[in-house]
Amino acid sequence: MKRALPLALALVAGGCPRNTAETPETPVNYAPLERAADAFSSRLRAELLGAMRRGGPVAAVDVCATRAQAIRADLAREHGVRIGRASLRLRTDADAAPEWVAAWLRAQGERPAAGVRGLRTAAGGRARLLRPIAVDGPCVACHGAPEAQPEALRAALAARYPADRATGYAVGDLRGALWVEATQ
Repeated sequence: MKRALPLALALVAGGCPRNTAETPETPVNYAPLERAADAFSSRLRAELLGAMRRGGPVAAVDVCATRAQAIRADLAREHGVRIGRASLRLRTDADAAPEWVAAWLRAQGERPAAGVRGLRTAAGGRARLLRPIAVDGPCVACHGAPEAQPEALRAALAARYPADRATGYAVGDLRGALWVEATQ
């Protein structure tokens, strides 16, 4: 069962709580969504960088293919949220975005990440948080130009992700978004 997202209720003049369904301007406590996003980002990054140190990019591909979805599912249960990563260029359909994230990605397009802002929104009984994902140095090993990748890495990517479109990025590019959604 999903845990309800705590809300800060707005008060009317008589001191009675307003019906939050009728008050879209009601402040939303985004802290639980921020914690889930922080946990996802830090756990996945730690596992990927650890794999890179132990076995290079080929080992990181294995972690990404086997652990990323497990981390996502564990954190979704732990925090009572839906959470994921998405991109215009997916590596796997398991990372397909919900429509609100897909719309944000389409609006951003292919561009540098500098100046791209995330969002926080609440509507329809859902609180949503989205953070842009920028490509940094370690990312280009697997997400950079395919012709610059060693053959063993290209083979590992092809084996794990036969429909891979998540290459051709450079440091500083907008790679996609980390998103979190919860019931209010």
